[in-house]
Amino acid sequence: MTGGEGYAQRHLQQSDYYDQNRSVEGQWHGRGAELLGLKGQVTSEDFEAVRQGLDPQTGEFLRQRHSADRVASNGAEQSKARSLYDMTFSAPKSVSVMAIVGGDQRLVTAHETAVREALEEAEKYSATRVRLAGLNENRTTENWIVAAYTHDTSREHDPQLHTHAVAANLTYDGVEGRWKALQASGLYERRSYLTEVYRNALARDVRVLGYEIENRRDVRGRDKGFEIAGFPQDFLDKYSQRSAQRDAAIQEVTHARGRAPTDNEVAILIRETRADKLQEISTEEVRERQQERLTPDESHTLRGAREEAFGRDHILRVDLRSAEASLAHAQEHIFERLSRCQGT
Repeated sequence: MTGGEGYAQRHLQQSDYYDQNRSVEGQWHGRGAELLGLKGQVTSEDFEAVRQGLDPQTGEFLRQRHSADRVASNGAEQSKARSLYDMTFSAPKSVSVMAIVGGDQRLVTAHETAVREALEEAEKYSATRVRLAGLNENRTTENWIVAAYTHDTSREHDPQLHTHAVAANLTYDGVEGRWKALQASGLYERRSYLTEVYRNALARDVRVLGYEIENRRDVRGRDKGFEIAGFPQDFLDKYSQRSAQRDAAIQEVTHARGRAPTDNEVAILIRETRADKLQEISTEEVRERQQERLTPDESHTLRGAREEAFGRDHILRVDLRSAEASLAHAQEHIFERLSRCQGT
């Protein structure tokens, strides 16, 4: 992302609609954030500082090379400097519907846990560019500065649990002992892998919460991830208006150009097909509209799935406690035998 001034206030601290009585709190992630003393809740001032590459405590510029917009000799703009990387983790539609419309807030926690695990894995591939002594290569730094904001609704007011994980263009190079620009190529190369890290962590916790899950594939047989079992596709499609808009835009571009758009082109299409201005509406009204779209059968499906999950959750928690006790007993037994062997 280039520029980005005011991005947190306009897009991150609000859900995908404007409610003057409700804002979204961001959370800091990453060892780079810890190095700068950034923990817990994100403030607008700290976010804006790292967006500009400044130390939030002193206001000093952290990088020796100041990123700047590139301008040609004739004054024409060639390119803008990168300031942020916005990664979005979206929950399966059934998880979003069950969490937001079905009211199971445990799934929101499961989503945020999965995002945290994916970010921890992704941080291992943070890197910077090395140009000293004639070199021109990447060096892994394993640290970055990420502000994560979790939203629960799409621009079309569909339930859509998703987190914007926004990384500053900063990383600390321990070898050179200084802050430098983040080299994100390793992250881009591992997008599919990191998506699976998130999905697997979420699937694990969704099952622990008592839900059955099933894998889904599209008409071409491609993996679409998992959904909570028992949700018909037409039910999920009802709450997927933004996906329908995206797919229609992709089809239009494919027909016009004779080829499918690239990932970067799809990202641009998604931004261009969403409303520019957030609609002003209360959270309560959004929830009422979401509930009103349910048929009696769909309401019954949600209630039944939640009741069954809470029933299984109790059994699973008992099983987990039993498993932990068994593991602790086994460890003690093994250590006791090892101590005796070493003593003799």
